[in-house]
Amino acid sequence: MKSSYLILLLFFIVSCKTEEKKEEKEKLIMYQASEMTELMRGIYEFNKATKRKIEHNQDLFEYPEEFKNIKTAKLTDPSDRDTEFDSLAIIFLENQKTAYSFKGDLAKYSYNKSINACISCHKTRCTGPLPKIKKLLIP
Repeated sequence: MKSSYLILLLFFIVSCKTEEKKEEKEKLIMYQASEMTELMRGIYEFNKATKRKIEHNQDLFEYPEEFKNIKTAKLTDPSDRDTEFDSLAIIFLENQKTAYSFKGDLAKYSYNKSINACISCHKTRCTGPLPKIKKLLIP
């Protein structure tokens, strides 16, 4: 009799765990990153590599023209696109492009200005990646 209860209890525990895992998996499948999220991730990774190149006084990669999609990419929350967002995006793009035109201190200066535009924007919206973005600055 005891073993029957034990088997029933084990069956109940296992079925509950399976249901929890199924719900977690469904949540993961349902998440679809926005165009802007994907673009920002790419910009972040590219700028990590750019930072290393500037720090080592190496030639930079070619300026990625797809960065201009920051002006049109669909946001997770469309209400985040406003005049402040648009003006900071323009500052970011101008300074990023300038950084790729120079070497040394001028490249570093323009690069840091572009990262500061990211920081300014992320202070008011989508604050989650702010600590990572701040690490992109070159001291």
